[in-house]
Amino acid sequence: MSLVVSVGLGLVAGCAVAQQSDDGAFILRDTLGEIVRSYTLDQLREEFTPRERTTETPWSLGVPAGFRGPFLKDILARNSLLGGSFEISAADSFVAKISSEEIERYAPILATEKKCTDEDKHSGACSPGQTYRRMSIDDGGPLYLIWPLHDLPPRYLPSRNAIWVWFVISIKALS
Repeated sequence: MSLVVSVGLGLVAGCAVAQQSDDGAFILRDTLGEIVRSYTLDQLREEFTPRERTTETPWSLGVPAGFRGPFLKDILARNSLLGGSFEISAADSFVAKISSEEIERYAPILATEKKCTDEDKHSGACSPGQTYRRMSIDDGGPLYLIWPLHDLPPRYLPSRNAIWVWFVISIKALS
């Protein structure tokens, strides 16, 4: 089973729906039922430069973790989607609205991997010498939109905690 994050091109007035295909891959379709663009986890790793970020999250109780994945703005740029605003949808039907200004200013990454911890190495989730592992559902993966917590303005906490989207399945251009 491969997870696919899809980038909506704003076709048909920007309307799109996310659904799960028969083979378990997540896809984004426009209102005419056409796939607009999708990436497997492997494609994200191969086609985009992986970026590393160590940060706390609003829920990590002050404990930072390391994440790796492409900049969201790189994915959007590759698909001619910079500008406007976006809906980021999660597998649990959660939807967050994020502006291009936020994406440009704070450079979130679409994390596909989490840095191995001592606990991961002890449990066997990471082998000796392994630095990162694929994100699990328990981590908020396989795709988790990660922001630099300490770079965000204080007014973002807790009012904009919704920008930290885990279980990401689709990105839809709104304008």
